[in-house]
Amino acid sequence: MTFTGLLLLIGGIALAVTLIISLFIQKPQGGQGWFYAYLRYFMAVFFLFSGIVKAIDPKGTAFKMQDYFSIFGEYVPALNGFWDFCYGLALPISAFMIILEIVLGVTLLLGIFRKGTLLLYTGLLAFFTFLTGFTAVTNKVTDCGCFGDFLKLAPSQSFQKDIFLMVILVGLIFLARKHLKPLFNAKIGWGLLGVLTLLTVWFNIRNINHLPVKDFRAYAAGTDLRKCTSQEGLNPGKKEIYYNMVNSATGEQKEMESKLYMSTKIWEDKSWKIEGDPREVVIEEPELPKCKDFNIENADGEEIQDEVLGNSGYSFLVGAYYLDKSSKQGFKNANVLLKEAKNKGVKIYGLTASSIEEGNQLAEGIYTFNNIDAIPIKTMVRSNPGLVLLKDGKVLGKWHYNDVPDISDLGEFGI
Repeated sequence: MTFTGLLLLIGGIALAVTLIISLFIQKPQGGQGWFYAYLRYFMAVFFLFSGIVKAIDPKGTAFKMQDYFSIFGEYVPALNGFWDFCYGLALPISAFMIILEIVLGVTLLLGIFRKGTLLLYTGLLAFFTFLTGFTAVTNKVTDCGCFGDFLKLAPSQSFQKDIFLMVILVGLIFLARKHLKPLFNAKIGWGLLGVLTLLTVWFNIRNINHLPVKDFRAYAAGTDLRKCTSQEGLNPGKKEIYYNMVNSATGEQKEMESKLYMSTKIWEDKSWKIEGDPREVVIEEPELPKCKDFNIENADGEEIQDEVLGNSGYSFLVGAYYLDKSSKQGFKNANVLLKEAKNKGVKIYGLTASSIEEGNQLAEGIYTFNNIDAIPIKTMVRSNPGLVLLKDGKVLGKWHYNDVPDISDLGEFGI
């Protein structure tokens, strides 16, 4: 889905909400009242949608926040201690932001806690605008994670989206505050808020301690990793190369684009020489595979990703991006299954961005670890460690270490 399509979807849902509430609960007064009611419900639906898709995968938001905290350290090194502190607390910080975003969507929808809602809306949206503005200016974090992995936005789109929402919010604060009336009496309104807040907290905790209920990422079950990692059919991009030409006879200098350099055959004039390194200008970025950076090296430094994806039988990938942050009990849970799977002829590959030797100790001699960048492991499975079952290079299933199946449960896959 494109961002324009998403806006149309949210706009349509907000219109339906406006009509239903107006017909059955609270009718706006006059044309101005209808307009402000629509803005209110549009903002509420937008925040609810944005919060819910992030709540499906809180760890994904935490990884994105860690990217920001790492980069902030480059720009404000004097606060490195603070950024390191925030980096370590990225998951609870992200969960709090997600819960707050959803709760504010609920309070705006219900029309309760109005002053506090608008104040917190302003603070949260200002924070998001700062992040997206920082991204748009520096291009350091290429996706803000505004809609988790459901929708990837370019930095400029993310910033424009937040400016757009800020304009609507200013209108609600200064022009439509008197129209933000509660839909129900205080007891019902606060009761609904309490119940929905508890459900939101539970949903976040559930998706932290287990795999997300919906996988929007490139390594989702059913994905053929051979196609997902292939460069075939992708746009190679476009770039221009400029040479700095110097005439040894006259001292004249000029910059010449490579196509013009070739068409004029300027090199045939021996007085013209290329000086220095050529300058490259990227016109169009090359298209990257969805499953990029899937480059696996064994302990000998040999790349084995082709071996892994070329296996026509079953294989397990044991992903543990940073071993010092992994669950030791999780490894014990996984190793019970992996030992039995190995006896059935299933190949097992450990994947980590940490020390192979340390990983092999946790593998208890059942399998060996290999090195790969942490990012594809984090993308592959939101668990440390986590299990991914492959056959013919295709993802059949994934498991959190809290939900390791019994070997008999794998019968549905033919094992």
